[in-house]
Amino acid sequence: MRPHTLPRLAALPLAALPALAGESARISLGTSWLCGHEACMESHLGAASRLDSRDPTGRFDLETGRDLLNYPPSRHVDYDHMQVRLFIADMNEPVAQAVQTLRFTPIAYPLSSLTLDAVGLNIARVEHAGRELAFTSDGQRLTIAFDPPLPAAEPAEIVTTYTISDPRNGLNWTPETPDWPGRPAQIHTQGEPQTSSYWFPCHDFPNEKLTTQLTVTVPEGFLVSANGRLLSRQPAEAAGRRYETFDWLQDDPHANYLVTLVVGKFDVVDVGRGDIPMPVYVPPGRGPDVQATYGRTADMVEFFEQRLDEPYPWDQYAQLVVWNFAWGGMENTSATTMYDTAILSPDALVDHDLEGLISHELAHQWFGDLITCNSWEHIWLNEGFATYLTALWWEHSRGNDAYQAQVRANFDSVINAATGHAPETPAMVSKVWSGPWETFRRQNNPYPHGASVLHMLRRRLGDDAFFAGIAEYVNRRRLQTAETRDLRRAMEETSGETLERFFWQWCERPGVPRLDVSYDWRSDSHVLAVTVEQTQHIDGPNPAYAIDVPLWIGTRAPDAAGIVWTQVPLSFDTREATFEIPIAHEPSIVALDPDLHVLADLDIHQPVERWLAQLEHGPTLAARVQAARALGDLDTATTRKDDDGDWGEDLNALNAWAMAPDAHDSLRIECIKAMARRGRLDAVLDQLNAPSPPAVWVAALDAVRSQSSDSDRFDDDDRAYAHGVARLYVGADHPITVRAAALRLIGTLAQDDAFPILSTALLFDSQHDAVRQAAIEALADLDDPRALPLVLEHAAPSADSRTRVTAINAAVRLRRHDPELAYDTIAPLVRDRQRRTFLAAGQALVDIADPRGLDALRAFRAQVGDPDSQWSIDGWIDALSTKLDQGE
Repeated sequence: MRPHTLPRLAALPLAALPALAGESARISLGTSWLCGHEACMESHLGAASRLDSRDPTGRFDLETGRDLLNYPPSRHVDYDHMQVRLFIADMNEPVAQAVQTLRFTPIAYPLSSLTLDAVGLNIARVEHAGRELAFTSDGQRLTIAFDPPLPAAEPAEIVTTYTISDPRNGLNWTPETPDWPGRPAQIHTQGEPQTSSYWFPCHDFPNEKLTTQLTVTVPEGFLVSANGRLLSRQPAEAAGRRYETFDWLQDDPHANYLVTLVVGKFDVVDVGRGDIPMPVYVPPGRGPDVQATYGRTADMVEFFEQRLDEPYPWDQYAQLVVWNFAWGGMENTSATTMYDTAILSPDALVDHDLEGLISHELAHQWFGDLITCNSWEHIWLNEGFATYLTALWWEHSRGNDAYQAQVRANFDSVINAATGHAPETPAMVSKVWSGPWETFRRQNNPYPHGASVLHMLRRRLGDDAFFAGIAEYVNRRRLQTAETRDLRRAMEETSGETLERFFWQWCERPGVPRLDVSYDWRSDSHVLAVTVEQTQHIDGPNPAYAIDVPLWIGTRAPDAAGIVWTQVPLSFDTREATFEIPIAHEPSIVALDPDLHVLADLDIHQPVERWLAQLEHGPTLAARVQAARALGDLDTATTRKDDDGDWGEDLNALNAWAMAPDAHDSLRIECIKAMARRGRLDAVLDQLNAPSPPAVWVAALDAVRSQSSDSDRFDDDDRAYAHGVARLYVGADHPITVRAAALRLIGTLAQDDAFPILSTALLFDSQHDAVRQAAIEALADLDDPRALPLVLEHAAPSADSRTRVTAINAAVRLRRHDPELAYDTIAPLVRDRQRRTFLAAGQALVDIADPRGLDALRAFRAQVGDPDSQWSIDGWIDALSTKLDQGE
């Protein structure tokens, strides 16, 4: 799954998740963590960690000594097949009548009772072999008694009749509303992590798979999508009304959380070719935009098939754009759900594409669906693979620089977030969690960190052994579940390498290595001395990392044209290590890890001249980015013009690369950021005068914004000048992302005419509602008392679901201007049907820290029956109570 744009980034923020590196002229939306899984996670961003009642490691209860680690639930039966027959009488009435037939086989022992997850379902009866069975249902689980017990190893079948009534989660109902005139009613499901049981009884954990069939009767005029293939579509009639029945069969096994149902009115456009249907379902009237947004899906399928040596595994690949989807995308088997603006208008194509999200969700059809993590601690086998396959798609479709840019973004995300250490901080693969969503939002986050593990494996083993190992893993585990050790064994057997230490230190321990590196050229002995110190926390549970990293040394021999490269492997597993490397000539460039072999934070000390040479002649994009960052981090006291008005060789070099039209966007952007950190804001703004991709313009505007609060570099004249430049880019004749960046800069600069500019921008529609959201964020930065009521208007149900989140967050920042208005508007939103709004409002009550918020949360908690919402509300209650107790 990919998260889209997340509300508040306070806990382990999805800021930790990189935006996928985009094509030079575009922004690729998605984690981007994006299943959408963009990070994924959002449902509990505001929830406090549930480790408060545990020991500091979260492993056991201090009072009782009870083990608090999480283990997969036992599979007492082997589930074979499920059919759910649904009758939906009225799409505007959130009620469905259901009959489930569930076929299973007791595994080892006679079965006297069976317990299924069944949240909020009104169970009428359960039958076996035509006889009603005794059962109990507590609103969370359905327990069925068998008297006499069912024999072991003999198939059995039960039929459960029940009613689904306005579920708060799992099955999401969007009825018609005057807030959205003309928008037809719609249903979509969301089963990850454990919410399929909100609409059918099941073993709601990923360690079991079964085949499924959905037979769904809906009012005439609505379409039904589900997993697998459509067996039939038949007219029906009931109580004088006309209906249609859609019968969908998924005849290869998959996990319960991947079962999908979507009901609505759509334009449907098939973007496939060959034998696999690839329908894209979009809102009525948007069919003409499908090809430009989703037209490369078939190319991605073909590439993944070849790269993985595994055909696309299902009967079709559908992509469905639905209302009020809380994430970025969800990889339901054969039918991915996408968020409601995941269809690009023609004016957005210049600076947007969705290939990052599309490729991520498609990759899940192999990793997540064909092979499913056996437990949430191994979620990286789903999300890390999907994130990495997007990087492979960039490599295939956009070249090696695009691949390296994505890997670099993944590395950066983990390095910035993974500051903890064992045992207090759980690793990426860890049994420590109080709710399954916690495993999606580790410091060592399974999206970028998992993708980084795969990239490091590729660099360690080489392409042939790496992709052979992946193919072997797929062959062994297809249509089954997997744990991390299954991948390790497949990679070991195809490569001959022993990888237990590799997987332990990169999967089962938290944090990352942080290396302090210095070079000393000894001209008398023609030796380059390299000293490396691991500066991260080191103790028994956190030993020094075992690191193998290449050092590229570039020299200019007197008789050679250009740079001659020598590659030297550095291997160490101690806190400190020194290497003495004999070379004939003084090196011009010393580039550590230019192909990103190791996920490590590098602090490298060397002369400016070498960084300049590396920026100009570095062997890879990653090496040049490393040099640009180092030049941007030089002492700002060196940033001044000389007597001839020249800024110096280093800043001139950064400016030249920032302007270079043939350079990869990620390098140009790093040079812009570096100049901004050095105070060259005039040069940064000059980027807007050069023909550049929108992403470069956005970077220039954002870089000025990031430095504008520094009064030593940015005086009143500078602020007025930057404001004047930004005003030029807020008009509709500029790309949407540039307009949004200009508005955010205007809010930060806070000039006299900022308020009318920003309040006017609230009137403009745009792709993803990006312009309006930027204006709301900018109004919060402006901190004008007139902004609060304007912002709160966009928290109303008539606003885009993500804009509502933006408005709630902005209102929290502006609340001092009218605390009563802020509280009175936000507090009722915690009961909102939209998942995003509920989550943002709950966190807002924590941030506002009004004592009335506790009463509001506790009252709602008493009425909420679903564990997912309870988990969030409990976290907010804990966090708010703590703030109030501490007098914050």
